Amino acid sequence: MDKEINDSEGVLKVITALFGKLPVTIQFEGKEVPVKIIALKNKALIINTALKFQDKVRLLSVIHNGSKFQAHFLLAGGDGNGIEILAPAKISIMAATREGNRVELSNGSSAVLKVSNIINVNDVSKAIGFDDKKVDAILLAYRAKLTKAYPQSSIFFAGRMDNRLRLMHHYEKSIFITDRKNKSSANPMYFPFDEYLRIFESSKIEDKYISEICAPIKYKGYTHLGYVQVLSETPLELETFNQLQVFANAVARDIISTGVFQESRDTCQVMDLSPGGISFLHSPTRSFSRSVTMGGTILFDIVFNSELKGTYRGIIKNIRNQETNYRVGCQFYNLNQSDIDTMDKFLAIGKPAQDEVPVPVSEEESESGEPKEEETLVEAQAEESAPDTDPIDPFAETEEPSQ
Repeated sequence: MDKEINDSEGVLKVITALFGKLPVTIQFEGKEVPVKIIALKNKALIINTALKFQDKVRLLSVIHNGSKFQAHFLLAGGDGNGIEILAPAKISIMAATREGNRVELSNGSSAVLKVSNIINVNDVSKAIGFDDKKVDAILLAYRAKLTKAYPQSSIFFAGRMDNRLRLMHHYEKSIFITDRKNKSSANPMYFPFDEYLRIFESSKIEDKYISEICAPIKYKGYTHLGYVQVLSETPLELETFNQLQVFANAVARDIISTGVFQESRDTCQVMDLSPGGISFLHSPTRSFSRSVTMGGTILFDIVFNSELKGTYRGIIKNIRNQETNYRVGCQFYNLNQSDIDTMDKFLAIGKPAQDEVPVPVSEEESESGEPKEEETLVEAQAEESAPDTDPIDPFAETEEPSQ
């Protein structure tokens, strides 16, 4: 039976417990679209979305333990360029349903997919916290190349994020400030101009530098490892920005190739796949014990065919012992658009296991980490059982985006 939470304290309790730690979607034109949560500040939720709405009502949802928590918000502010401040009104709790196609890849299916290179996101962060001679040598070489082209430049790479990297992670945007003293030069595609000014004021950068580019170094496009920074006394051009993005990607590629990140060497058969989740079989190896934990977040690769491949991030929702193997169910979490497009191409040519009409998700269908139809939770249960999914909790940061 559906439940509704109307008191402000109960609403904030659920938002704090779940909306910063689970995949969040926003309803747009009848569809559930992933949305980036930046922070919870002054009892309001700050999000980043490129969607254009016709009114001030926002419906954001998370799935937890078989229930869908749909929060009703009203737009209270923002910068007009994707950053929105939302005031919560109420939360509706209902049985979760599956929407979209699910492709069965077991029981004689002609499609054989494998999950490989599994790693827990916590292990990615830990790996860059240790000294490694191969990584140091790569960074030294790249720093020399960068300094030769741009004298006022640096490469930040550390196990602990500084303020720049933390906020680039929250906004999912690179820093590209062409002229710090001319706000009209700001481009909403990049890091918010006013937020940058706040960072600059607390930094030790000399006032003569009016232009800055910070291109993030990411592990396979997801986990922030560091950034490439260039400062200039004159406005930097888009060509420079594009060059530094390629440069940062090259740094990430070469660091990954050293093997410093302990990706699993196991290849795991995919059992079923949908836009919302995946399930696969994993043998009881040492890497399984290290990487696969309930509520944990993992990254992994899927090669769909000779032309389609991608890297995906998922929260582990269930682990089932099946005598010789474990069946692992994951719910996808804040995927890159390019990887979403790759999966959509595969699913479009795959044979759906069921119609596209929303139907209740049964226990058997929940193997891919998508919800069951059990256990309607109240806000207290949500708070107690919220997973620890990401090493960077947007609600736990002391440095929050300004309004």
